[in-house]
Amino acid sequence: MSKPDGRSRVKQGQIDILEVIYKYRFGSRQLIAEVLSVKAGSGLFEKLEVLIKQGLIDKRQDNRQKLLGQPAAYFLTPKGLRFLAGLDNHSYITEKVIKSSYRDKSLLNSTVIHCLQVFSVVLRLKRHYQELKAYLRRDMSQFSYFPDNPPDVFLSLSFGGNTKRFFLDVIPDSLDRQGVFRRVSAYIDFFDKGGWDETGAELPTLLFVAESVRTERLIRRITSGVINKMEPDEESEIYTTTQKALENMDDEAKIWTTLDEPDDLLSLQEID
Repeated sequence: MSKPDGRSRVKQGQIDILEVIYKYRFGSRQLIAEVLSVKAGSGLFEKLEVLIKQGLIDKRQDNRQKLLGQPAAYFLTPKGLRFLAGLDNHSYITEKVIKSSYRDKSLLNSTVIHCLQVFSVVLRLKRHYQELKAYLRRDMSQFSYFPDNPPDVFLSLSFGGNTKRFFLDVIPDSLDRQGVFRRVSAYIDFFDKGGWDETGAELPTLLFVAESVRTERLIRRITSGVINKMEPDEESEIYTTTQKALENMDDEAKIWTTLDEPDDLLSLQEID
C-alpha cells in the first residue's frame, strides 16, 4: 500500500541525490554527478527536474548567471529536508536546519558560489586522497566540539596508522582584511580556550585555499600578525594554497606551504 505522504514514489536513486545536496547545501549538476559516479548527461537532469516538480528541491539560476556561465545551483526545499528527516537514520536533520533552509532561495549569489567552490575543492581533494573523509557544516552541526562558526570543511585523513585532521576554509578575493583576521583569530581563540580538548585529539591543522595568489599573500600576512599578537599557548599548524594550484594538482599533490617557508611545497600526508 502506498504511504499517504508519497514517500513510496521517491526512489533510492532520488534519495541519493537529495542526500548529496543536503550535505553540500548547494550543488551543480556536474558536481552532483561526480559524487554519484554518473555522467552529468546520463538522465541526471531529468531526475533533478522530477525532484523539482515534487517540491523536494529547487534551483537558482537567472538569465544573467546563465550568460556568465554560472551553473544552476540545486538546493533542498524545507519539504525536501522534512522528507529526508522522516527517513530511517536521518534524525540528524533537525528542525533548526529545516528552518534555516527557508533562506536558501534568497541568499546572496556570492554565498551560493562559495558553496559550489567548497564542493569543488572537496571533490578535487577526494580524487587524490581516497581515504579522505570530509564533513561539511551541516555534518558538523551534529557535534558539540566544533566552533560556533565552523570551518567550511573538517577533513580527516588516515594513512599508515595515523590520522590527520584539518579545518579547511575557501577564502574568496572578496573577503576583506577584517574578515580574514576574524576567521583566523576565532580559531586561535577557540583552541587556546580548550574548545577542542574534549576530542582528546591533537589540534587540527588550518588549511586556507585562496582564490588568488594576492589573497593567499594577504592570508599569510594577516595570520602571522594574529599569531604574534595573540601569542597562543599552543600554535596551530597553518598552511595555504590557491584554487589554481589545487586545479593543477599532480599525483604528488605538493601544493601546501607553511607561513615561514612559502617555497617549500608539501602534500597533506607530509604535513606535520
